[in-house]
Amino acid sequence: MSKKIQVLGMSEYLTCVIYDILKDNDLTDHLDIYLNIDIISRPKTPVMEFPYSVYEKGVSPDLDIPVVFGASGPKNKYPIFKYFSEKHGIQPVLFENIIHNSAYVANSSSMAMGGFVEQKVVISSQTALGFGVTIKRGALIGHHCTIGDFVDINPGVVISGKVSIGRGTVIGSGAILVDGVVVGENSFIGAGSVVTKDVPACVIAYGNPCRVIRENTEWKI
Repeated sequence: MSKKIQVLGMSEYLTCVIYDILKDNDLTDHLDIYLNIDIISRPKTPVMEFPYSVYEKGVSPDLDIPVVFGASGPKNKYPIFKYFSEKHGIQPVLFENIIHNSAYVANSSSMAMGGFVEQKVVISSQTALGFGVTIKRGALIGHHCTIGDFVDINPGVVISGKVSIGRGTVIGSGAILVDGVVVGENSFIGAGSVVTKDVPACVIAYGNPCRVIRENTEWKI
């Protein structure tokens, strides 16, 4: 395990998932975590401890070592990227794609840097994923889809073919998106929703069938 990977920002829960996936893929057995905010929390390890180091806000990562996001959600990932880009010169090219070895990504699909793909994910043919996309356990993404920057796709989501999801959008656990729908940027689709029609930008929508509930005022990237 000679390869080092640095973690930017910290979710006390997601860092534990990151460690296990890096360990499963035989990439590292120690996390170097660099903070973008002043916090005192540390990874939540009630079952098993793992080795890590935490560097307080202001400490620069090594620009010769790849990095990954230490948190999920566009309202977390975007500020992390903005901070490390502006303060420490971290550019997208330095980010690594972390794909669990149980996931399937079609040869004809593409993924910009900073992607994080958990266990049992399937990404089908001719699908393009943007920068900083997080795809969690068991999500299924169909062919000819377009997934924007900083999108989060939560566990058990099923996305059919020819779907477009805008930058900074979150798809809740177990949601189903049917063929050809378009979801605008900075929106949130609630858990278990069935999306049969296009969803505009900057809204919160949920239900079966999914419908707009209100404007999303929690984030805009």
